Amino acid sequence: MEERLRQAVERITLTEEADRRILDLERKVKERHQRRRTIRKGVTAACMGCLLVLGLSFFPKGSGQTPEWKITAYAREADEIQWISLEPGAKVLLEPIPGRDRYVMKMDLPEHYYYEKQSITLGQDTIYFSKKEIHWYPCKEDTGLPDVMTASMYIKILDENREEVDRVILEMTREYDNCYVQIKKTASD
Repeated sequence: MEERLRQAVERITLTEEADRRILDLERKVKERHQRRRTIRKGVTAACMGCLLVLGLSFFPKGSGQTPEWKITAYAREADEIQWISLEPGAKVLLEPIPGRDRYVMKMDLPEHYYYEKQSITLGQDTIYFSKKEIHWYPCKEDTGLPDVMTASMYIKILDENREEVDRVILEMTREYDNCYVQIKKTASD
């Protein structure tokens, strides 16, 4: 029986017109499938683009803007002693807090922001952090150390996720009996 079927199939021949119609039908089916694939890819890309735009609008952290923060010090400016906001590059003469033998600087950070610091030593002076304040107790005794000494303190500003958003180098200088502070560099410089 197989032999008869094979012979019957071999005897069937298509006309040129039938051949052309079958090939046209195949081409149209392929084109339809290709168009559907292209449309699906376009819709998928548009949806991904919308999700990306929505995600960026809800999470504006990618803007790269440094938060507003500052360091203030009780210092002498012109002929007045007051709390002064330190500016990068400006060397400020510190004044002791009235009634105490120490200098104080304050970190003014946005809510939910933190800092990390690297401790420093400046001769026999004691410098430490208490909450968001930097306390500097100068040693009053003759230590035999140089009359002019400088040390740098590195401070990182961190956001609520503890990711670094800025960095500052606070340079502290003791010249004889005067104490100076200066912001040497920030990450935004």
